Amino acid sequence: MAKSKKSKIILSIVIVVLAAVIGFTAYYIFGVCGIVEKRTYRQSDAVNQNISTGRTVIDDTVTYQTMNGFGASGCWWSQDIGKWENRDEILSYLYDSEKGIGLNIYRYNLGAGSKNDNHIIAENRRTECFLQADGSYDFSADKDAQNCLKTAKRLAGNDLRVTLFCNSPPVSLTENTAAYSSADKDENAPWVSNIDASNYDEFADFCYNSADYFLSEGYRVTNVSPINEPQYMWRAWFNDDGSYSAKQEGCYYSKTDSAAVYNAMVDKFAGSKVDESGCKVSMFESGAIEGEGTTCASYIDCILGRGVKYVLKNKKLRNYFDTIGMHSYWSSSKTKQEAAQYLSDKYSQYDIACTEYCQMANDQNTGVYDLISKEENGTSGLTIDYGVAMAKVIVDDLTILNAKEWDWWTACSYDTYPDGLIYLNPDNHKDIQTSKRLWCLGNFSKFIEEGATRIACSSGDDSLASCAFVNKDNSTVVVYVNNTDADKKTALESAAPYSVYTTSADCDLEKTLSGNAGEINVSVPAMSVVTVVMK
Repeated sequence: MAKSKKSKIILSIVIVVLAAVIGFTAYYIFGVCGIVEKRTYRQSDAVNQNISTGRTVIDDTVTYQTMNGFGASGCWWSQDIGKWENRDEILSYLYDSEKGIGLNIYRYNLGAGSKNDNHIIAENRRTECFLQADGSYDFSADKDAQNCLKTAKRLAGNDLRVTLFCNSPPVSLTENTAAYSSADKDENAPWVSNIDASNYDEFADFCYNSADYFLSEGYRVTNVSPINEPQYMWRAWFNDDGSYSAKQEGCYYSKTDSAAVYNAMVDKFAGSKVDESGCKVSMFESGAIEGEGTTCASYIDCILGRGVKYVLKNKKLRNYFDTIGMHSYWSSSKTKQEAAQYLSDKYSQYDIACTEYCQMANDQNTGVYDLISKEENGTSGLTIDYGVAMAKVIVDDLTILNAKEWDWWTACSYDTYPDGLIYLNPDNHKDIQTSKRLWCLGNFSKFIEEGATRIACSSGDDSLASCAFVNKDNSTVVVYVNNTDADKKTALESAAPYSVYTTSADCDLEKTLSGNAGEINVSVPAMSVVTVVMK
């Protein structure tokens, strides 16, 4: 009896040890758990202890993300502006580093081919497509949008970063030959993707061939993004008269659909000449920044997760991607902190790019929701309140998420809606209005260059947001955002000549102070964004 009991104990021990060996081997082979070292950022005691001092403390020994830069998209204006006689003037506000705000990223929309689809209610949201119905390519299509890209490159220089992004696959590849999901009388009908898995490879060919074309034209194409905000329905709706309408091109993908599309894309791009040119497939472009237990997290887990459920399906994706794309809509500072914690816990080895944002009227996290709500007929949001609110979102994304890229949505707009940096008049091309958002974005984009590294910084005032960067030429840039009704001051020690640039109700990125090395008494007026550049 004692011998039998001893044998059972030995057998149990052997089973436990064997299970542990098998488990460890599986983890090692498939990379299910903590074999990849977690990336952590060192803290600066000097910065963390700088509370209510009225002095700015910078610690350049504590570093964070390295920047791609700042940009905006060519939706939905470039196909019009490309044929305007004053195209250069308009683009110079965006991409000229002297006359404008010096953006270095251009997001070019790879249209799905909805040009003749009258169901899309706004004509300028209907696009041309390079892929034709017979499977051939016509890269002379979308010539006016290409004109805008060409102008941006001439203004910004050959180092302009270009991202090609799709709102929908080409209509020749979709299930309903439209650039959106079909309307359904049952509002609770299941959401379905508008592209069948049998067309994933052709979709990958389209993205690849488009990238190859623009590269051959001399553009520095750094990214191709095939999927935009996949967690949304993008479905047309029925009107009272039985007709149907759609807002724009868009395509829903389930999280497993998304992973399958990305697998097709990676198969096409990885190791190719396009890949060798420095162009990668971008991942996700989530419609919101969210943390553990959210829709956003479930997509990331399916695409990159190291758990048993996905380990055999997505190892290729985990090894290929290095950045997660997110849009800054619907996200408060608290939500972003939750997202940052989730990403740090599970995906710290991946960088974050914030690739789209505007101040949507129904987003309560914009900082101007109350202002928008008071406007019965809508608003373009041209005033400094809107610019400063956007700047605070940028600082949050750069400091909470360590975002290495920040892009506004549509650079130019015609509508009474706070989605543009510049507002244009189709009936009078000389009627150009610049929003304060444009100039506030310039407080970042004009001075923080590609390759800049964020460093630890504190303004010494909890109500004065700040961030700091060191450019590759060793110049230091500090940006302050005062989103209060009170003037602020902070002292900053400079070891080099400095210049101060202010955007406020009265200033559009104007140089308001300069001097030699020494202490700078930085004035940050109420509702303003101020940049200090130390050369």
